[in-house]
Amino acid sequence: MFILKIKLLCFVDIKYIFERLYKRSFTVEGGYKLKNEQMKLWTLPFILMFIVNALNGISSYMVNPLMPDFLVAKGVAFEVTGVISSLLSWVALVIRPFSGAMSDKLNKKKLMFYSYLAMVLCMVGYSLVRDLPMVILVRIIHGIAFAISGTTSMAFATSSIPKNRIAEGISYLGIAMLIGTMIGPQFGASIATLYGIEQIFTVAAILCIICLAIIWFLPYKYVSISKNSQKNKINFSDFFAKELLIYVVLIGLFSFGNGIISYYLVNFGKVRGIENIALFFTVNSIAMLVMKPFVGKLQDAKGIKIILYPAFAIYAIGMIILANARSLFLVLISAVFKAMGQGNGTPAIQAEAVKKLGIERNGVAISTCLIGQDIGNAIGPIFASYIVASTNYETMFLLYSAMLVFGIIGYYFYNKKAY
Repeated sequence: MFILKIKLLCFVDIKYIFERLYKRSFTVEGGYKLKNEQMKLWTLPFILMFIVNALNGISSYMVNPLMPDFLVAKGVAFEVTGVISSLLSWVALVIRPFSGAMSDKLNKKKLMFYSYLAMVLCMVGYSLVRDLPMVILVRIIHGIAFAISGTTSMAFATSSIPKNRIAEGISYLGIAMLIGTMIGPQFGASIATLYGIEQIFTVAAILCIICLAIIWFLPYKYVSISKNSQKNKINFSDFFAKELLIYVVLIGLFSFGNGIISYYLVNFGKVRGIENIALFFTVNSIAMLVMKPFVGKLQDAKGIKIILYPAFAIYAIGMIILANARSLFLVLISAVFKAMGQGNGTPAIQAEAVKKLGIERNGVAISTCLIGQDIGNAIGPIFASYIVASTNYETMFLLYSAMLVFGIIGYYFYNKKAY
């Protein structure tokens, strides 16, 4: 009992130190209220949320690519592995609007904590379940937790970013998720090869537990909404920000390409006889890693237009290059163009959405953008499969390039009407 008391006191002291460090920079009352807008970006809360987002990305990208193999090992027919694997994305799409509303109206810290706790339980559940209905149930719960944790983590993190550095801050948060895409798949594959596929869930659960520990130490004073408050009323705008509709369409166009390339690039390489075409993803990630911070600073200084017009144009050119590529060199050039287009355009839209709605509605701003991303990711492969079956890969990439050009034109007329 004496030892237990000492450990408890040490734990409380550590939490107290974290709280004191926070209070040097923040007044925490229903979120983080900045003492002045010129504060540093890399404060303790932002650093911790960067780590949480990176660890969450690694755990997700460890598990998701190997889900079909895991299901086959469980005795699930290969024909239905795609449907079960994609359940997480479809459930997340349904939950997104609610996650934004909950983030704006409820205690963000508790939402994060319980959603990450649910993900820990899901990771454990994957390795314990034996029959198909239970696998589907765990996958559905994982989708709900994934949607809530993603939205709330971003909303919590953006609450600690100075208003005049929102784009730069969101760019860095994008780098955190990019770390997940770069490390997660290979890390998961190595663990599966060395220790067995079920051990990836053990490691993913440990990463989520680390996130839980970090979230526990985040000081956050939630100010409850009074019963008579206007904020307590539920409106459609709490679930979907219609004023961001143009950005939902634009971010959906960017994500549309992710769905196409992720699913069909390797097969495209086989048809064209291009070896090592998977290097596209490595080059694309490295290019985004280099450019994101500079682009965020540029947007904060000059506005979103200076980012979006070139992003759509460069991405469209990149798809034309890819459509005509018959060598690895041209494929890698298109990877850099994709990074300059989609890699810069997506966080730019997210930052503009948060600026437009303000910190008090950053939850619905982020969830509305994520709805666009989810739709694009879901529809892209369907479009690609239909076009490739009817024509060929070149036509598919050229049609997508044309869609991006229409995106530029649509955005131009939107701005002309708005201003």
